[in-house]
This record gives sequence, structure tokens and C-alpha cells, in this order.
Amino acid sequence: MKKVMMLVVAVATLMLTGCKKEFTITVQSNNSAWGSVTGGGTYAEGTVISIEAKANSGYQFVSWQDGNTSNPRSITVKSNETYKATFECILLFSVSETETVYFSPGNLQWCATGSHQVADGTAAGTWRFAPNQWDTIGAANNNIDSAYTGWIDLFGWGTSGYEEKYPYMSSGVETEYVLGPKDIAGTNYDWGVYNAIDNPQTNSTDAPGTWRTLTYDELNYLMETRTTTSGIRYAKATVNGVQGLVIVPDRWNTSVYTLNETNTINSTFASNIINGTDWDKIESFGCVFLPAAGNRVMNSTYSIGIQGSYWTTTTTSGRVYFLNFYANAVKIAYQSRMVGYSVRLVRSAE
Repeated sequence: MKKVMMLVVAVATLMLTGCKKEFTITVQSNNSAWGSVTGGGTYAEGTVISIEAKANSGYQFVSWQDGNTSNPRSITVKSNETYKATFECILLFSVSETETVYFSPGNLQWCATGSHQVADGTAAGTWRFAPNQWDTIGAANNNIDSAYTGWIDLFGWGTSGYEEKYPYMSSGVETEYVLGPKDIAGTNYDWGVYNAIDNPQTNSTDAPGTWRTLTYDELNYLMETRTTTSGIRYAKATVNGVQGLVIVPDRWNTSVYTLNETNTINSTFASNIINGTDWDKIESFGCVFLPAAGNRVMNSTYSIGIQGSYWTTTTTSGRVYFLNFYANAVKIAYQSRMVGYSVRLVRSAE
């Protein structure tokens, strides 16, 4: 009888062990374009599992919906549960209290060969973004002319090609440039609004209107007013041997790379020496680099590698606002529209 009882107990134990409750663990992403999640499924009660959130390029994992920041995260299965991963974009830059933008992957460049779509048809020449953020054309801008077929990247103000304001303009007569609107924002004089632009980052051509130039108010907010999680807005640097200005996104993570003398106008380009490998990492976390591409007056270039000058869309008292930086300054100044400066475009965040 005792043996029979023991057998019954053994069978009952086996039955109970084989009939453990099972529960479903669901893992989700707050945006599948920003990041993916793994580890969901149906498991026996008491099983210890691991769930993980993987951010796509340009994004980062923030936390699970319950505030837990462990990633990967271990869970003991006790009931049906849902875990949602929160990802955020790390490429965004605030240019006002309500507007955020992405920067183009390089400075704007143009050559006379080929043809491209414009807002009102097609036009001769090709626009592209520089292959790397540190790339500039330099002294070759001296060759600027309607017949020159090489690349240029220093442009008179509003020389998008619209209404014969051609990118190769080198006139020293200011009245030959755009004189109408006080602000060319949203008009065809804006290089990005009017032109299709070849984008090496995506291996595609971006349609007219995809990109635009910053206004004075937006540039001022970006450089002087915006609040960032790191407290950093910009820092002078030398990237891959090129001097320039690093602009830090709103959600910059300081653990990625330590930047020195940030938000400091009188720092030098030697404050941060960044090699190409380190820049690849910094760039993947959203930083933008504006190279000191110099400037052009008619057919002569100046301050290449020493000074950076970037147009806005906005005029004041007949002159045009631009971002100006060199060894002892980072400021917004204004200048004649006939001077050739760099153009770095943005697009509004979706």
C-alpha cells in the first residue's frame, strides 16, 4: 500500500510540473523606425528571460515604459506583461521654442555639368552635399565662372539659380544680387527651396523644397538660446585635420566624447583635436561639423581653413546676417551679399 501511495504522489508531481502555467511577454517599440526590440514570446511561469532594445542609427534607447533603463533587461515571468521601449532621435536641433531641424550631411556644392530639377522645371548644373562634413573646395573657388565645370562651394547671397541669380556669380556690384525681399526664407532664392540636391548620405536626390537655409532668428536661437540636455551648444575643433565648429544636438550624450571649452567664443580650434575614427562615432550621435571654408570676393579666396562664414536668409539695413567663426570669435555678423560664403542647409523635423 505504501508503494502505491508513493507512486501516486510521484505521478501527481510529474503532472503538476508538466502543467506549469504559461504567460506571454510582449515587447514593443515606441517607433519601429527608431529602434527594434527582441525577447518577447510565451514562457513557463518562473522562467528568467532577457529583453533588449536596439536603437537604429541616429536614435538612442531612453527607457522602458516603467522607467527601468536596464538594457538588456532580465525578467522573471509571472504573468502576461507588455514592455515598451522608448527611443528618441539624437539628430535634432532646436531653432525656436517649437521648431526642430536636421542638418544636411555636408556643405552645399555646385558644378556646371549635368542638369537638375528645380521648383519650376529643370536647370543646368548639379547641386550636391559634400561627401564628408569636413570637405571644402578651397582655392578652386577662384575659378568661379559660367564656363568653369569644377565644383564650387562659396556663393553670393541668394544665388540659387532662380531669376538668373546664378551660383557662379562673382560680380563685385552688390545691386546685381537679390535685392527684393528682406528675408528669402521660403522663396526660390533659397538654395534648398529651389533646387534638387544630390545627397551622398542616402544615395538619392532630394527634391526641391526638402531643404532650406536658417533665418537669423533661428541661427541666433540655435547658437545662443536653446537648452540642451548636456548644456553644450557648440565647440571649436579640428576634425580630421580641418578646423571648424562642432554644433551639438539637443540630446547630446556627454559620455560619447568629451568636448573641451564648449560655448566659448574665444577658444581655439586646437581645443578639440578629433581624428576621423572618433568623428565617425561623434557624428553617429548627432553632432554637426561646419568647416572653416573661408570666403570669396569676386575671383579671390581668403581665410581658407581659418575662418568659417555661413549665410542666413535674413537681411538688415541692406546687408545679410551670417554665422562667422575664427580663432577668437563665434558670432552672428552681417556682410555684403556679393561676398561668397558657405551654405549649410536644414530640413524641418517630421
